[in-house]
Amino acid sequence: MARTREIQVGITVLVALGITLWGVTWLKQFSLARRVRVWHVTFPQTGGLSESDEVRVNGLRMGEVSSVDLVGDHVVVNLSLDSDVALTTDSRVAIRNIGMMGEKVIAVDLSLEGQKLAPRDTIPGYYEKGVSEVMADMGTTVDAISRLAQQLERLVTVTDKNGSLDKTIQNFHDTSEELKLAVTENRTMLRETLTNFNSASRTAKALTTDREVQLKRTLDSFERSAVGMERLAVRMDSLRGSLQNVSTKIERGDGSLGKLVNDPKLYEDTRASVAQFRALVEDIKKNPKKYINLSIF
Repeated sequence: MARTREIQVGITVLVALGITLWGVTWLKQFSLARRVRVWHVTFPQTGGLSESDEVRVNGLRMGEVSSVDLVGDHVVVNLSLDSDVALTTDSRVAIRNIGMMGEKVIAVDLSLEGQKLAPRDTIPGYYEKGVSEVMADMGTTVDAISRLAQQLERLVTVTDKNGSLDKTIQNFHDTSEELKLAVTENRTMLRETLTNFNSASRTAKALTTDREVQLKRTLDSFERSAVGMERLAVRMDSLRGSLQNVSTKIERGDGSLGKLVNDPKLYEDTRASVAQFRALVEDIKKNPKKYINLSIF
């Protein structure tokens, strides 16, 4: 009988505990449904982020991760934040490490600037690498540097065996010594050359300064001459066109000159008329009385 009572008491306690837990969970969900707002954030990766991880807004815990889902090649994280938090386009949402062991939280750098976002909008998030990931990257970098050092060591060893490295260093040393000697020997000449160049530049400056007005007048004259030559070229081109037009008309036989040049009969008649006119003039000179009759009263 006593054992049966103990069993009944145990069952009663378990049922009461289950009811209590269910009630607390239901009340918590009911309270969150009334006081939280869900935001959708997409990340390229989460680095081990899981549900119920906290969300900090400017360092204060203001919510938690409600779900993490893989969509295509990115991860969509739903954040349950207090309804008082309003995100904008200038707000930054990032997965951030807060401890040496790689603990991660969602860090929201809240900003009141920018346009306000709605809960249905998808916010682009940022993934910040932690200490362990940075150390892993450093390990890869150290391996690459180690391989590079080994290759350089092999190169130096091979070069040193052939004697090329020592010869190169010696040649560079000899060349530098010869250059130094050449500069030392020609230092006076170089100084004189620089002095002459300085004097020449001063002379050129003085000449241009004293004759600035004359140079300006000369340039103006050149400009006017260029304009005149351009006009002359235009007129010559027009004259060439006119002469070409006249030549074309003469070749076609247009006009008196064209007919005279292209008609042999007209040329012969003109020549005969000129000959007759000359004969008439000669006859008038020889026999003026024949053509001129003067009577004096």
